[in-house]
Amino acid sequence: MEVLGYLLLCLIWSTTWQAIRICLTGYPPFFGAGLRFLGAVVVLLGVLAVQRRLLRLPGGLWQHLMFLIAGVVNGFGYALVYQAETQLTGGTTAIICATGPLFTAIAARLFGLEPLRLRRVAGMSIGLVGVGFLFWEGQTFGAAQVYAMVFALLAAAVVWPVYGALLKRHAQDVATLVSTLYFLFYSAVCLLLLSCLRQEPWTKFLEAPWQAHGALVFLAIWGSVVAWGVYLWLLRRLELSVLSTIGLVQPVLALVLDWVLEQQQLGPRGYVGVLLVLLAMALSLAPLHRLRTRTSPSTPSTMTKTSTLDSRDQTVGDANPEHEPPPG
Repeated sequence: MEVLGYLLLCLIWSTTWQAIRICLTGYPPFFGAGLRFLGAVVVLLGVLAVQRRLLRLPGGLWQHLMFLIAGVVNGFGYALVYQAETQLTGGTTAIICATGPLFTAIAARLFGLEPLRLRRVAGMSIGLVGVGFLFWEGQTFGAAQVYAMVFALLAAAVVWPVYGALLKRHAQDVATLVSTLYFLFYSAVCLLLLSCLRQEPWTKFLEAPWQAHGALVFLAIWGSVVAWGVYLWLLRRLELSVLSTIGLVQPVLALVLDWVLEQQQLGPRGYVGVLLVLLAMALSLAPLHRLRTRTSPSTPSTMTKTSTLDSRDQTVGDANPEHEPPPG
Protein backbone atom coordinates (compact mmCIF):
# COMPACT_ATOMS: atom_id res chain seq x y z
CA MET A 1 0.00 0.00 0.00
CA GLU A 2 2.88 2.39 0.70
CA VAL A 3 4.15 2.10 -2.89
CA LEU A 4 0.65 2.72 -4.30
CA GLY A 5 0.25 5.76 -2.06
CA TYR A 6 3.66 7.03 -3.15
CA LEU A 7 2.74 6.67 -6.85
CA LEU A 8 -0.64 8.35 -6.30
CA LEU A 9 1.06 11.35 -4.72
CA CYS A 10 3.49 11.58 -7.63
CA LEU A 11 0.58 11.62 -10.10
CA ILE A 12 -1.51 14.18 -8.22
CA TRP A 13 1.23 16.60 -7.25
CA SER A 14 2.82 16.53 -10.71
CA THR A 15 -0.44 17.95 -12.14
CA THR A 16 -1.02 20.57 -9.44
CA TRP A 17 1.79 22.73 -10.83
CA GLN A 18 -0.19 23.30 -14.04
CA ALA A 19 -3.44 23.64 -12.09
CA ILE A 20 -1.88 26.47 -10.08
CA ARG A 21 -0.99 28.28 -13.30
CA ILE A 22 -4.58 27.95 -14.52
CA CYS A 23 -5.96 29.06 -11.15
CA LEU A 24 -3.79 32.19 -11.27
CA THR A 25 -5.61 33.35 -14.42
CA GLY A 26 -8.57 34.24 -12.22
CA TYR A 27 -7.35 34.43 -8.62
CA PRO A 28 -4.66 36.54 -6.91
CA PRO A 29 -1.74 34.31 -5.76
CA PHE A 30 -2.12 34.36 -1.96
CA PHE A 31 -5.93 34.53 -2.03
CA GLY A 32 -6.13 31.63 -4.49
CA ALA A 33 -3.82 29.48 -2.36
CA GLY A 34 -5.71 30.32 0.83
CA LEU A 35 -9.08 29.62 -0.78
CA ARG A 36 -7.76 26.29 -2.01
CA PHE A 37 -6.90 25.14 1.51
CA LEU A 38 -10.05 26.66 3.01
CA GLY A 39 -12.15 24.68 0.54
CA ALA A 40 -10.23 21.55 1.50
CA VAL A 41 -10.99 22.22 5.18
CA VAL A 42 -14.73 22.47 4.45
CA VAL A 43 -14.65 19.12 2.60
CA LEU A 44 -12.71 17.49 5.44
CA LEU A 45 -15.16 18.81 8.04
CA GLY A 46 -17.98 17.22 6.07
CA VAL A 47 -16.19 13.86 5.85
CA LEU A 48 -15.32 13.88 9.54
CA ALA A 49 -18.90 14.80 10.46
CA VAL A 50 -20.22 11.82 8.48
CA GLN A 51 -17.68 9.55 10.18
CA ARG A 52 -18.46 11.16 13.57
CA ARG A 53 -14.78 11.61 14.30
CA LEU A 54 -13.66 13.62 17.29
CA LEU A 55 -11.50 16.65 16.46
CA ARG A 56 -9.69 16.67 19.79
CA LEU A 57 -5.91 16.46 19.61
CA PRO A 58 -4.41 14.00 22.13
CA GLY A 59 -1.44 16.31 22.72
CA GLY A 60 -3.63 19.24 23.76
CA LEU A 61 -2.50 22.85 23.41
CA TRP A 62 1.12 21.94 22.67
CA GLN A 63 0.11 19.81 19.67
CA HIS A 64 -2.16 22.61 18.44
CA LEU A 65 0.86 24.91 18.58
CA MET A 66 2.95 22.47 16.54
CA PHE A 67 0.22 22.18 13.89
CA LEU A 68 -0.05 25.97 13.87
CA ILE A 69 3.68 26.38 13.25
CA ALA A 70 3.69 23.67 10.56
CA GLY A 71 0.64 25.20 8.87
CA VAL A 72 2.06 28.72 8.91
CA VAL A 73 5.38 27.48 7.50
CA ASN A 74 3.50 25.60 4.78
CA GLY A 75 1.48 28.73 4.05
CA PHE A 76 4.62 30.80 3.50
CA GLY A 77 5.98 28.06 1.25
CA TYR A 78 2.89 28.06 -0.93
CA ALA A 79 2.89 31.86 -1.02
CA LEU A 80 6.37 31.70 -2.55
CA VAL A 81 5.38 29.00 -5.05
CA TYR A 82 2.18 30.72 -6.19
CA GLN A 83 4.10 33.96 -6.64
CA ALA A 84 6.81 32.12 -8.59
CA GLU A 85 4.24 30.60 -10.94
CA THR A 86 3.10 34.03 -12.05
CA GLN A 87 6.36 34.03 -14.04
CA LEU A 88 7.33 30.36 -14.46
CA THR A 89 5.63 27.35 -16.03
CA GLY A 90 4.54 24.47 -13.86
CA GLY A 91 7.37 22.23 -15.07
CA THR A 92 10.09 24.81 -14.40
CA THR A 93 8.76 25.51 -10.90
CA ALA A 94 8.58 21.78 -10.14
CA ILE A 95 12.19 21.30 -11.21
CA ILE A 96 13.38 24.14 -8.97
CA CYS A 97 11.45 22.68 -6.03
CA ALA A 98 13.21 19.34 -6.59
CA THR A 99 15.98 20.61 -4.32
CA GLY A 100 13.66 20.10 -1.35
CA PRO A 101 14.61 16.46 -0.53
CA LEU A 102 18.26 17.34 0.13
CA PHE A 103 17.33 19.98 2.68
CA THR A 104 14.58 17.76 4.10
CA ALA A 105 17.17 15.05 4.76
CA ILE A 106 19.35 17.60 6.55
CA ALA A 107 16.38 18.91 8.58
CA ALA A 108 15.39 15.35 9.56
CA ARG A 109 18.94 14.77 10.81
CA LEU A 110 19.01 18.06 12.76
CA PHE A 111 15.67 17.20 14.41
CA GLY A 112 17.08 13.78 15.36
CA LEU A 113 14.47 11.95 13.25
CA GLU A 114 16.63 10.04 10.78
CA PRO A 115 20.29 9.33 10.00
CA LEU A 116 21.88 11.15 7.07
CA ARG A 117 22.80 8.35 4.65
CA LEU A 118 25.68 8.93 2.26
CA ARG A 119 23.92 7.40 -0.78
CA ARG A 120 20.92 9.62 -0.36
CA VAL A 121 23.01 12.76 0.11
CA ALA A 122 24.98 11.88 -3.04
CA GLY A 123 21.75 11.58 -5.01
CA MET A 124 20.34 14.83 -3.69
CA SER A 125 23.62 16.61 -4.38
CA ILE A 126 23.49 15.54 -8.03
CA GLY A 127 19.95 16.91 -8.14
CA LEU A 128 21.23 20.19 -6.74
CA VAL A 129 23.81 20.41 -9.52
CA GLY A 130 20.96 19.86 -11.96
CA VAL A 131 19.12 22.80 -10.46
CA GLY A 132 22.29 24.84 -10.93
CA PHE A 133 22.01 24.16 -14.66
CA LEU A 134 18.43 25.33 -14.53
CA PHE A 135 19.44 28.65 -12.97
CA TRP A 136 22.10 28.96 -15.66
CA GLU A 137 19.34 28.54 -18.20
CA GLY A 138 17.16 30.97 -16.26
CA GLN A 139 19.58 33.82 -16.92
CA THR A 140 18.21 33.89 -20.46
CA PHE A 141 14.61 34.34 -19.26
CA GLY A 142 14.92 37.74 -17.64
CA ALA A 143 15.16 39.25 -14.15
CA ALA A 144 11.51 38.57 -13.21
CA GLN A 145 11.86 34.87 -14.01
CA VAL A 146 15.13 34.58 -12.08
CA TYR A 147 13.51 36.16 -9.01
CA ALA A 148 10.63 33.70 -9.38
CA MET A 149 13.13 30.83 -9.44
CA VAL A 150 14.64 32.17 -6.22
CA PHE A 151 11.17 32.21 -4.61
CA ALA A 152 10.61 28.58 -5.56
CA LEU A 153 14.07 27.64 -4.29
CA LEU A 154 13.41 29.33 -0.94
CA ALA A 155 10.18 27.35 -0.56
CA ALA A 156 11.92 24.06 -1.32
CA ALA A 157 15.17 24.62 0.55
CA VAL A 158 14.17 26.67 3.60
CA VAL A 159 10.43 26.51 4.27
CA TRP A 160 9.05 23.06 3.42
CA PRO A 161 11.69 20.91 5.18
CA VAL A 162 10.67 22.53 8.47
CA TYR A 163 6.98 21.59 8.34
CA GLY A 164 7.85 18.04 7.25
CA ALA A 165 10.06 17.55 10.29
CA LEU A 166 7.43 19.06 12.62
CA LEU A 167 4.66 16.79 11.32
CA LYS A 168 6.92 13.75 11.46
CA ARG A 169 7.55 14.37 15.14
CA HIS A 170 4.18 15.69 16.38
CA ALA A 171 1.43 14.19 14.14
CA GLN A 172 2.13 10.51 14.69
CA ASP A 173 -0.65 9.88 17.22
CA VAL A 174 -3.37 11.84 15.39
CA ALA A 175 -5.89 10.32 12.96
CA THR A 176 -4.88 11.10 9.37
CA LEU A 177 -7.95 13.13 8.40
CA VAL A 178 -7.86 15.10 11.65
CA SER A 179 -4.19 16.00 11.27
CA THR A 180 -4.83 16.99 7.64
CA LEU A 181 -7.71 19.21 8.76
CA TYR A 182 -5.69 21.18 11.31
CA PHE A 183 -2.63 21.43 9.08
CA LEU A 184 -4.57 22.80 6.09
CA PHE A 185 -6.70 25.08 8.27
CA TYR A 186 -3.68 26.86 9.69
CA SER A 187 -2.14 27.04 6.20
CA ALA A 188 -5.33 28.67 4.87
CA VAL A 189 -5.40 31.23 7.71
CA CYS A 190 -1.77 32.16 7.06
CA LEU A 191 -2.31 32.64 3.32
CA LEU A 192 -5.50 34.66 3.70
CA LEU A 193 -3.80 36.95 6.23
CA LEU A 194 -0.91 37.43 3.81
CA SER A 195 -3.45 38.24 1.09
CA CYS A 196 -5.03 40.88 3.33
CA LEU A 197 -1.66 42.42 4.15
CA ARG A 198 -0.85 42.51 0.46
CA GLN A 199 -4.27 44.05 -0.30
CA GLU A 200 -5.02 41.59 -3.07
CA PRO A 201 -8.30 42.19 -4.94
CA TRP A 202 -10.47 39.34 -3.63
CA THR A 203 -13.32 40.23 -6.03
CA LYS A 204 -11.10 39.40 -9.01
CA PHE A 205 -12.41 35.82 -9.00
CA LEU A 206 -15.88 37.11 -10.00
CA GLU A 207 -14.46 37.75 -13.47
CA ALA A 208 -12.39 34.56 -13.60
CA PRO A 209 -12.84 32.08 -16.48
CA TRP A 210 -14.45 28.73 -15.70
CA GLN A 211 -11.06 27.02 -16.12
CA ALA A 212 -9.73 28.94 -13.10
CA HIS A 213 -12.69 27.81 -10.96
CA GLY A 214 -12.22 24.22 -12.13
CA ALA A 215 -8.52 24.36 -11.28
CA LEU A 216 -9.33 25.67 -7.78
CA VAL A 217 -11.77 22.80 -7.16
CA PHE A 218 -9.17 20.28 -8.38
CA LEU A 219 -6.51 21.81 -6.13
CA ALA A 220 -8.83 21.84 -3.10
CA ILE A 221 -10.07 18.24 -3.39
CA TRP A 222 -7.38 16.24 -5.17
CA GLY A 223 -4.38 18.46 -4.56
CA SER A 224 -5.19 19.08 -0.89
CA VAL A 225 -7.70 16.69 0.72
CA VAL A 226 -6.62 13.52 -1.07
CA ALA A 227 -2.94 14.37 -1.54
CA TRP A 228 -2.27 15.68 1.96
CA GLY A 229 -4.28 12.87 3.51
CA VAL A 230 -2.17 10.28 1.69
CA TYR A 231 1.01 12.22 2.51
CA LEU A 232 0.31 12.25 6.25
CA TRP A 233 -0.67 8.57 6.11
CA LEU A 234 2.63 7.72 4.41
CA LEU A 235 4.53 9.93 6.84
CA ARG A 236 3.83 7.35 9.55
CA ARG A 237 5.23 4.51 7.47
CA LEU A 238 8.13 5.88 5.42
CA GLU A 239 11.17 7.90 6.39
CA LEU A 240 10.70 11.60 5.87
CA SER A 241 13.62 11.94 3.46
CA VAL A 242 12.39 8.95 1.40
CA LEU A 243 8.91 10.45 1.15
CA SER A 244 10.38 13.80 0.16
CA THR A 245 11.83 12.25 -3.02
CA ILE A 246 8.35 12.70 -4.49
CA GLY A 247 9.69 16.17 -5.24
CA LEU A 248 12.12 14.56 -7.67
CA VAL A 249 9.44 12.56 -9.48
CA GLN A 250 6.95 15.38 -9.92
CA PRO A 251 9.08 17.53 -12.25
CA VAL A 252 9.31 14.83 -14.91
CA LEU A 253 5.55 14.54 -15.29
CA ALA A 254 5.11 18.30 -14.91
CA LEU A 255 7.55 18.90 -17.77
CA VAL A 256 5.61 16.42 -19.90
CA LEU A 257 2.49 18.50 -19.24
CA ASP A 258 4.39 21.64 -20.25
CA TRP A 259 5.22 19.92 -23.54
CA VAL A 260 1.65 18.71 -24.09
CA LEU A 261 0.28 22.21 -23.43
CA GLU A 262 3.05 23.78 -25.58
CA GLN A 263 4.38 25.83 -22.67
CA GLN A 264 8.00 24.65 -22.76
CA GLN A 265 10.28 27.16 -21.06
CA LEU A 266 13.60 25.28 -20.94
CA GLY A 267 16.45 25.12 -23.42
CA PRO A 268 19.36 22.64 -23.79
CA ARG A 269 21.07 23.57 -20.50
CA GLY A 270 17.77 23.27 -18.69
CA TYR A 271 17.23 19.73 -19.96
CA VAL A 272 20.74 18.78 -18.86
CA GLY A 273 19.56 19.82 -15.42
CA VAL A 274 16.47 17.63 -15.82
CA LEU A 275 18.64 14.61 -16.66
CA LEU A 276 20.75 15.21 -13.55
CA VAL A 277 17.57 15.37 -11.48
CA LEU A 278 16.48 12.03 -12.95
CA LEU A 279 19.83 10.51 -11.96
CA ALA A 280 19.41 11.92 -8.45
CA MET A 281 15.93 10.39 -8.29
CA ALA A 282 17.30 6.96 -9.16
CA LEU A 283 19.87 7.16 -6.34
CA SER A 284 17.44 8.59 -3.81
CA LEU A 285 14.67 6.06 -4.35
CA ALA A 286 16.92 3.11 -3.48
CA PRO A 287 16.14 3.41 0.28
CA LEU A 288 12.43 2.95 -0.52
CA HIS A 289 13.11 -0.52 -1.97
CA ARG A 290 15.29 -1.40 1.04
CA LEU A 291 12.48 -0.29 3.34
CA ARG A 292 10.04 -2.60 1.57
CA THR A 293 12.52 -5.45 1.92
CA ARG A 294 12.98 -4.82 5.65
CA THR A 295 9.21 -4.82 6.21
CA SER A 296 8.62 -8.14 4.41
CA PRO A 297 6.31 -10.46 6.45
CA SER A 298 8.93 -13.23 6.33
CA THR A 299 11.35 -11.37 8.59
CA PRO A 300 11.10 -11.57 12.40
CA SER A 301 11.76 -7.84 12.72
CA THR A 302 8.52 -7.14 10.91
CA MET A 303 6.52 -8.90 13.62
CA THR A 304 7.98 -6.55 16.21
CA LYS A 305 7.33 -3.50 14.04
CA THR A 306 3.75 -4.59 13.33
CA SER A 307 3.09 -5.15 17.03
CA THR A 308 4.35 -1.66 17.77
CA LEU A 309 2.09 -0.17 15.11
CA ASP A 310 -0.92 -2.16 16.34
CA SER A 311 -0.26 -0.96 19.90
CA ARG A 312 -0.07 2.64 18.72
CA ASP A 313 -3.25 2.24 16.65
CA GLN A 314 -5.22 1.35 19.77
CA THR A 315 -4.54 4.82 21.13
CA VAL A 316 -6.05 6.40 18.02
CA GLY A 317 -9.22 4.32 18.00
CA ASP A 318 -10.96 1.73 15.87
CA ALA A 319 -12.26 4.45 13.56
CA ASN A 320 -8.73 5.02 12.27
CA PRO A 321 -7.44 1.87 10.53
CA GLU A 322 -3.76 2.70 10.19
CA HIS A 323 -3.07 0.06 7.56
CA GLU A 324 -5.50 1.52 5.02
CA PRO A 325 -5.16 4.80 3.12
CA PRO A 326 -7.55 7.58 4.12
CA PRO A 327 -10.76 7.99 2.11
CA GLY A 328 -10.70 10.63 -0.60
